[in-house]
Amino acid sequence: MCGMNEDVEQDNRLAYAGLTALAELMETVGSKLNPDEDNRPYYVAWGLLAAMHRQAAAVVLLHGKGFGHEAAPNRRALIEHMAQIRWLAEDGADAVDTMNLALKHSQKKLRDAADLAGLPYDPTIPDLVQAAEIPSNPANQFINRNPLLKRLGAPLLAAWTGETQLAHPTLTAAQCFFDDTADDKVVLHGEPTLRHGAANPADRSPYIAFVLMWSAMDAFNHLMKGQPWSEELRRIATEGGLDGSQPRIDAAEEATG
Repeated sequence: MCGMNEDVEQDNRLAYAGLTALAELMETVGSKLNPDEDNRPYYVAWGLLAAMHRQAAAVVLLHGKGFGHEAAPNRRALIEHMAQIRWLAEDGADAVDTMNLALKHSQKKLRDAADLAGLPYDPTIPDLVQAAEIPSNPANQFINRNPLLKRLGAPLLAAWTGETQLAHPTLTAAQCFFDDTADDKVVLHGEPTLRHGAANPADRSPYIAFVLMWSAMDAFNHLMKGQPWSEELRRIATEGGLDGSQPRIDAAEEATG
């Protein structure tokens, strides 16, 4: 158990340094756009990356305050953001069109829910989205999250599914706070407690955030002309215990327990 704790602490020390280096690298992003190209994948991916950076900061903050378990929704969001950014890097404008199609569906649901509740809403965006003609393309299959996560790798889907179980009010989430395995009594916990004395994978929250943030920035780098972050990303990966080309997504899977 002592060795395991030392491994966790080492991983997190690497994560703190790695996340700091990634944040500094983000400050070097360029804003010049090529007028001859469809730049939507670039600025949509940047918006997601900037949001992801804040999610990573939230994960580190919660972990530092002893709420690594409660950071499950943030870790889940990190996985989702990273997957979308890698999708944009791979499918480009087709991915953006599919995102617009998803927006069309979600805005209709929002309008229907508001109408049902009798709540007022600004119809500007829903009207614009509903009026838009969005051509179909092969990327439409990824309008649902599971196919996209499967495409990016089974460990990523497993990690996301595990974090979903902790983030939502499920039996899995509830069982972290009671133990009914004894024959004569039920033990109630005020803090998350894994059964059978198992180590809490959420203890590696900062490292999980680092792995996912690195992967997202690697994908975004491919959307920038000349891929200017390549050398720094390789250095950060090496110093952070990654191999510089394929991040250890299996580390994210560990967060599921």
